[in-house]
Amino acid sequence: MITSNFDQLTPLVCSSRARCLASLQDGGAIHRPDSVLWRSCIYDLRQDIMRHCILSVKAGGGGMSYATLTVHLQIGRPNDNVLAVTQALAKTHQAAVIGIAATDRSENFTNEEYYLVSASLEKGFAKWQSHLAAAEAEFHAALQGLAEIEWRPVSVGPTITESLIQEARGTDLLIVCADQPINPPYQIQPFDLGELVVHSGRPVLAVPKATITSPKFDRGIIYWKDTLETRRAVADALPLLKSASIVSLVQVIEQDRMTAESARMEAVMAWLGRHGVKVNLMVVEAATSDADVLRTVTSEEKPDFGVAGLYSHNRLRERIFGGVSRDLLRQVNRCVLLSH
Repeated sequence: MITSNFDQLTPLVCSSRARCLASLQDGGAIHRPDSVLWRSCIYDLRQDIMRHCILSVKAGGGGMSYATLTVHLQIGRPNDNVLAVTQALAKTHQAAVIGIAATDRSENFTNEEYYLVSASLEKGFAKWQSHLAAAEAEFHAALQGLAEIEWRPVSVGPTITESLIQEARGTDLLIVCADQPINPPYQIQPFDLGELVVHSGRPVLAVPKATITSPKFDRGIIYWKDTLETRRAVADALPLLKSASIVSLVQVIEQDRMTAESARMEAVMAWLGRHGVKVNLMVVEAATSDADVLRTVTSEEKPDFGVAGLYSHNRLRERIFGGVSRDLLRQVNRCVLLSH
């Protein structure tokens, strides 16, 4: 991916443009835009820009990375896990970090409902503010050594899910805790992880509830299925996959489809290899349900993180997730990058 620093590129373009104008002036007259000299100067300008882009790629390693991470902190709860994971990824990818705390409060009530609960809300408002301040302090304390961090004021929307979807517009990766409290303080309802993945337009890294003291992304596992969602998830996860020492590419296949699917997976393996990803191909026969087989493989491989596409369809206005997707949403026991 070619990237250029605009501040560095602009002076170069201006300099080239000045040389063009100087060379095009002949006794006070300017050559016509269709003249040979004009076209030659434009060619030189294009060469300068391309040379700058190539040098930028060489200086930056030419690799994909996450430039911006957004982490969601839950109000009134410890956020050690998501902050530890965020810090590790920010250091690896030299990324900027945005911290947010999305809640849905009294704006969701009708006038009648607000009248009934307003006394309770007002009584707890000061405590809610203290929890918000504590989340901000926790964010700054955990990430103070990073080069660029930003805490944004609380984002209030119709639901927490919609607030997070709106905030995802300016990030490369959204990091959230997969575990949601049943009765969260000062939140009407927890966010919906599945809806967040489907509608955010960004990959979502779901972090488990279990304590993570030293987050690692050394061993990965891709839950492969040849679908649009999985292809997109693997592309979204390339920065993670490239930094891993080994990645298992796993697919559960029926016996009669083994040969055909294995050939297709080898193509995926070759593509990942061109990106510098070290891949271990695993084709597993579907002895039981795909979710059960993948759970067993994951237990044996002991990866640090997983990558999966979240497949779903709508039925009578209700979103129905596939078996593996549903299992991943319910049992997040390691970091999993999900995309749709």
